[in-house]
Amino acid sequence: MRGNLLIFTIGDSLRQLSMFITFPFFSLYVQALGGNMVEIGIVNSLRPLTALFAYPIAGYLAHRYSRIKVIAVTIYLTAPFWLIYVFAQDWRGLALGNLMLGLMTFYFPASNSLMADSIPPDKRGLAYSLWWAIPSAVGIMSPYIGGYLTTRYGVVPAMRFLYVLTFAVAIINGTMNLRFLKEPPREESGEGGPGVLRMLVDSYRDMLAVLAWLPRGLKAFAVMLVLGFFFNNMMASYWVIYSVEALGMTKLQWGTVLLIAAVVNVVLLLPAGMIVDRMGTKRTLTVALAAAAIPLLLFPFSRGFWDVTLIFVALTTANSVLTSGAPALMAQMVPTEMRGRVMAALGQGMLVINLRGSAGGGPGMGAVLAIPSILGAVVGGYVYEYSPTLPWLLMGASMLLSALINAFLVSVPESAAE
Repeated sequence: MRGNLLIFTIGDSLRQLSMFITFPFFSLYVQALGGNMVEIGIVNSLRPLTALFAYPIAGYLAHRYSRIKVIAVTIYLTAPFWLIYVFAQDWRGLALGNLMLGLMTFYFPASNSLMADSIPPDKRGLAYSLWWAIPSAVGIMSPYIGGYLTTRYGVVPAMRFLYVLTFAVAIINGTMNLRFLKEPPREESGEGGPGVLRMLVDSYRDMLAVLAWLPRGLKAFAVMLVLGFFFNNMMASYWVIYSVEALGMTKLQWGTVLLIAAVVNVVLLLPAGMIVDRMGTKRTLTVALAAAAIPLLLFPFSRGFWDVTLIFVALTTANSVLTSGAPALMAQMVPTEMRGRVMAALGQGMLVINLRGSAGGGPGMGAVLAIPSILGAVVGGYVYEYSPTLPWLLMGASMLLSALINAFLVSVPESAAE
């Protein structure tokens, strides 16, 4: 825990105490500002819509220029957009906020590739686990705090306060990244920078070239990511809606479930990372994907707080392996010189089940994954209105399919597996 890993971990820890508190309750915020189920899906489709156009450029910048400067400038420029959520008067204001915050996309290829290059190859599983475990430990009370604030003060006042806090944390993180991150040695381009139009053309041409380059095993892994992002975005926005409206849970009970899951997450992440390093990424990932399907298929048949708690403990156990195993497997399959470009297309390789309840993009999403993310979020509202149980049944089936793809179609280069 030093260098870039330490700085990224501190930044994510600060976000756990601000932005991450809002995620489980965002759908309730949209609802409180007049949005219905379909409009919740539309709002959550807008961040990946912006990302769809920004990711190729983001990958181009991460490949060509200083990744540290790209990271810091992106944070500074997008931080004011969090204030849109503070002053929104109806769900359309939240839609505008999500559309603008899709520009945070410029952060992810640069930070993902910088992180991958900063980790020793034989410690990837453990390092990714640390990256998740420490912020999760810091933010272990975040879901409960969100449940308390929304119960005590109401959804709208509580969420407005939390977004002011998120804005302040973003400014702090941008300054910290610019000051303390270090760029590992790599080959720099000696050419001058292109104009804006040329950069746009080159970015999208480069994205197509990356997709054509993908080896067979990485293409199979990309299919798994497409399935995961589509069905996660179909399902994630409605965890809290289904729990509160269909199961009769209170917002504080929902926060308590997420608190218990967070404790389990912190306890298991480091052992899971060591298991991934010892037993191999592909084997552990297959088992975790298959195991995650069971509680997903059971969730629609829950009867209340304790059923949901047990299901979330099971999902968190599977997620602890997926969190470190999937990015480690992708890092093994992608050469160092291609990471910035491939991660712009496919993200960090995140296959986790979204338990936070806010659909959209993030460090795990790339340009290719923006399309299934958009479609999943939009379709999710209609699917939920047709049958509130169907999103979880479809997500469970997709995890089983991904387990089969990983077992029989994904291959790890021998040199990377050593």
